Amino acid sequence: MNTHTHTMKKHATRITLSISLSLFLLISCEKETPKETPTPPTITFTGVDETGEHKLKTGESVTLTAIVENAINPLYSWKIGGKIVSTEPSFTFIADKLGEYFANFRVDAENGSEGGQVKISVLEKLPPQITLPSAAVAFIGVDKTFIAEADHAENATYLWRLNGKTVSETASYTFNQSDMKSYLLSLKITTDDGQDLKTITVTVLPEQQPTLFFDNGRYYSSNNANEPRTMTVPVGKNLILTPVIINISNPTTFEWNVDGTIQTTATGAYFTFTPPAQGTYRITVTEQSTNTSATVAVACTPPEGTHKRTGGANKYATDAFYYMPAPGQFINSLEATTPADALSALQKWCGKSASYFHIGAFGGYLIVGFDHSVENKQGFPDLGIAGNPLPGWCESGVVWVMQDENGNKLPDDTWYELRGSETGKPETTQRYAITYYKPASTNQYPLWTDNMGRTGAVYTAYPKFITETHYTLIGTCLNSTFGIDAGLEASKCYDWGYVDSINNSLDHPGSGEFWIEDAIHVDGSPANLQYIDFVKIHTAINAQGAAVGEISTESYIPTDLNF
Repeated sequence: MNTHTHTMKKHATRITLSISLSLFLLISCEKETPKETPTPPTITFTGVDETGEHKLKTGESVTLTAIVENAINPLYSWKIGGKIVSTEPSFTFIADKLGEYFANFRVDAENGSEGGQVKISVLEKLPPQITLPSAAVAFIGVDKTFIAEADHAENATYLWRLNGKTVSETASYTFNQSDMKSYLLSLKITTDDGQDLKTITVTVLPEQQPTLFFDNGRYYSSNNANEPRTMTVPVGKNLILTPVIINISNPTTFEWNVDGTIQTTATGAYFTFTPPAQGTYRITVTEQSTNTSATVAVACTPPEGTHKRTGGANKYATDAFYYMPAPGQFINSLEATTPADALSALQKWCGKSASYFHIGAFGGYLIVGFDHSVENKQGFPDLGIAGNPLPGWCESGVVWVMQDENGNKLPDDTWYELRGSETGKPETTQRYAITYYKPASTNQYPLWTDNMGRTGAVYTAYPKFITETHYTLIGTCLNSTFGIDAGLEASKCYDWGYVDSINNSLDHPGSGEFWIEDAIHVDGSPANLQYIDFVKIHTAINAQGAAVGEISTESYIPTDLNF
């Protein structure tokens, strides 16, 4: 955790007095070490559905098991109707009468007691219950097998229909289509007790090929895939490089090549480049198992500080450079029909503290710049970026910063992430890439795939000013804190370091305050920047709720706190 020294520079007299008082208290009295409250046992049940209920027919039986963890010398009991039916973690219920029964389990241990309840419904007939998602993704010309999953489907018959035409009468169906559009696939399961019918929308997308590219802070699509990617590094400093990886399941060995010379000592995913002199270098990385490559042009610029800008007339960021949102419920409220229109709306937002800007679901971003260089004052926050968080509801965004190292007043140099409380944790994913697909019709939602092999949908609008049928956004993905709290949807905040999150860390006090000294290379090592000129903010969570929609960062204009 970063320890900022500014808290140690203030009130020296007060600190001295505090030390003296602490010594006096230590000498004059002994304090008892507070006893830790023991962690009580926890219980989960097997043999029940997601509602905590088990259904069965008369004459059937079910074994219910309580999995108890963290119980010291436990005693167990199962009760039905107030009578003990078992003193073991498991018991078998025999359904001899119709009705509803409530099996209550209790564990008493030295470290506490805990209980739970399972509802058992005994029915005369039990129709099948199909489990199928409402939407799925398939790829052009690639087999995708759907398997009928259902409860209470003994001796069942199956009927699959694609756009109304029967395609299978077995428990599975292999889908393979060559047209990029959506199809309606239905499954009907019939038993002696009844039937169930479910329909799934299958959207056919272009198959993703093994892909590598360097993240220059902007989106990736078929329109710009072949554009040269560039980065910069001042002479005398290092640049750490690593590619974004898509559709390569087990990347193994990497070959790094600088201006035609293979770097024999670099075989991993990270490469530290120290340019010997100013100039432009061509660096290529190749993933060996798939022979997939990516190239970046690295310009070694004059020493850091050469293009530092002083003065400036505004403490707020004044220039809008890029606005590339993800699908979001408020994206199209801009009424922008072209990317230029959307960027113009962002430009009008700059230079003043007016309101927040919406960037949509994971990866959606905006890039703005100041009319001067923002100093890194060690031990003090340098940037202020407010959001609209509430206690229990935060939609966190990651902040990136850039120096104008080549002096052209454009954000085309190298981005450095500002680390936060979640940086380096196993559940945080760096260089997470998500591809959003434009729906085939207005009554459908945007689907997505990611570079971890997952698919899903965003139940909101695709930005109407984005011309591509699909595009990829890249960034740091934080572990979602979305859940239900007291019956309401909640998204808990992180300790520090994110926009639109209530930050209460002692090391980083204040919501929406950011330290340039927290800037890191892609491998997590300190970047040690003296100042910055540009700021990028992107939504950092891939999650959505039923009532509140997608998690999407809302950001106010970045402010120079040293101004």
